[in-house]
Amino acid sequence: MSWSEADGTTSRAFGDWRQVDAENRAFLKLTSEWSAEAYERQWKQAEDALSDVFEPEVHYGDEHVDMFHDAVGGLWPFSHQWMVEASVLKNGVTAFEVYLEKAAQEVIEGWRVTIKDGQGTHRLRLKTPKGFTSPGWKTLVTAHTVLGSTVETLDVEWARDLRHLLTHQNGELRDEEALENFRDTDAEADADAVHHAHVGGRVHLGVERVVGVLDKLASVVRHADVAVHAYVWGEKRRQVPLNELHTAKCLEFIAE
Repeated sequence: MSWSEADGTTSRAFGDWRQVDAENRAFLKLTSEWSAEAYERQWKQAEDALSDVFEPEVHYGDEHVDMFHDAVGGLWPFSHQWMVEASVLKNGVTAFEVYLEKAAQEVIEGWRVTIKDGQGTHRLRLKTPKGFTSPGWKTLVTAHTVLGSTVETLDVEWARDLRHLLTHQNGELRDEEALENFRDTDAEADADAVHHAHVGGRVHLGVERVVGVLDKLASVVRHADVAVHAYVWGEKRRQVPLNELHTAKCLEFIAE
């Protein structure tokens, strides 16, 4: 039984990831559309409210701008959209990492080993640092390498770095290195100079860029799941490389 996304012959981890990926993309699309409509409606309400009380001797004519600002709590459309895009990108990278963990665990699930010291059978799990509930990044990369796929591509490294920037620096470009690494020159081509990325400013995202990141992560997931599926359901299901995973320090034993 070969891997086929269309036929549903994938790992369980892939099915979980695919649902999250679809929800991420729907959230980006729907929230962008709904918020644009809501902002337009709020702007119209502010204009109408000023029109109802407008007196030439009292008002300047642009008080609706402050009324709009107050109504949305200072969250202007461009900032709201940026927050939506940042949320989707961070969630996408996290979902990718969760897939890697669940997929590798699915491969070793059900296997038992007997320790030579006679302490009985042990189940297997991915090696997890003390005090944590998930394995580290290096363990995930190594495990999937042993299983036959490369998951730490340049695109993945860049996406994880961007997620770090968004999570720990709120997207602020703090130095020239960050500016060079995360600047989107294509997005700046038709923008005014004042909107160009700069040190101290916030990284530009944009729907197209965020979807592009999701697509690149998805490509790696699909590549990895072909190898995972072969060990879980396919022709290699009795050939799981437990010794190789153990030698690579990817496994730990849990007494039953």
